[in-house]
Amino acid sequence: MADRGLALLDADSLLMVIEERGELRVAASAGAGTPRVRITPVEGSALGALYRAGAAVAVDRPRGQEAAWLHELGLEARAGLVEPFSMEGQGGGLAIALRTGGGFRDADRQALTAFAASVAQRLAAERSVEIQRLRYGMEARERERTRWAREIHDESIQGIGALRLRLANARDINDGETLRQAVDTVLEGLGTEIDQLRHLITELRPAALDDLGLAAALQALARRAQAIDGLEVKTELDLGPPDAAGANGDSQDARRLDPELESTIYRVVQEALTNVGRHAEARSAVVSISEREGVVRVSVTDDGRGPPEESRLGPRGDGLEGGFGMSGMRERAELVGGELEMLAAPERGTTVRLTVPLAGRPSASAQQA
Repeated sequence: MADRGLALLDADSLLMVIEERGELRVAASAGAGTPRVRITPVEGSALGALYRAGAAVAVDRPRGQEAAWLHELGLEARAGLVEPFSMEGQGGGLAIALRTGGGFRDADRQALTAFAASVAQRLAAERSVEIQRLRYGMEARERERTRWAREIHDESIQGIGALRLRLANARDINDGETLRQAVDTVLEGLGTEIDQLRHLITELRPAALDDLGLAAALQALARRAQAIDGLEVKTELDLGPPDAAGANGDSQDARRLDPELESTIYRVVQEALTNVGRHAEARSAVVSISEREGVVRVSVTDDGRGPPEESRLGPRGDGLEGGFGMSGMRERAELVGGELEMLAAPERGTTVRLTVPLAGRPSASAQQA
């Protein structure tokens, strides 16, 4: 943005200053003059006074108090233009153009006014998108917390409470055989509750993902889908040869992706398989992960009844009304620079597809070093 404004005004320097939490920050600058100070408090500063005034300013050969804001930034100029802008209730800022060898004309002032207005519209749109994304993220996290609370309350706490009641009843009867049978029943029930809590802990953060890698974690996920939903899950993983030879030369040694990407892939596959088990009426699913030409592709394909009707999906296909959890998966994909799609499978069922370019991502070996 700053480069475009610099060319538009034929100025020597152009700065974009944004107000954030009581501070003025030089968000972008272009041209010969580089500010020595990039953050200035709104209160108690000359630049802050200029911002609070909210009026366009033109200075020629500034001296004394008129040049105080320039001195705060560590800049010198023969002439300067300052144009304030507002971002529709989301704060505001200043567009500042400077020349060292001449003054500005009225046409330059008009050009800066138009430029500042276009910058304000763009920044307001970007902030609106960011606010909406954060809102979706907060809603997704709240839904996740609600689900964990409900599962712990409805399953574990209720189950343990029933076992406690049974044991107390047997104690009150004061019959040795009844008490022995109750203890056996409670011990068996506690084992079941412990297994369920282990499943919940695994869903929160599977140890296999950290210790053994993505392939082992997905295989454990497939076994759990088989045990809980009766869903036959096949995993296909092709990420190429490992970055370095395994210490023991084991065949299970495989190339690792960076931890954030591995976690994202695991969570997307986990949510997709949960959707299949709850909504798809499917008997089997295939989880495929591959890397070709610097792009990781992940897909979960089931043989169920196909994608939900469009009327059940949100404007981005997020499943906000259908309960398919697509918003959370899509947010995870966007946070790693990827793209998520839900589409009909070639023959029958649904495919959830995640595509993530590896360009610019850290290597797993570099993060472990």
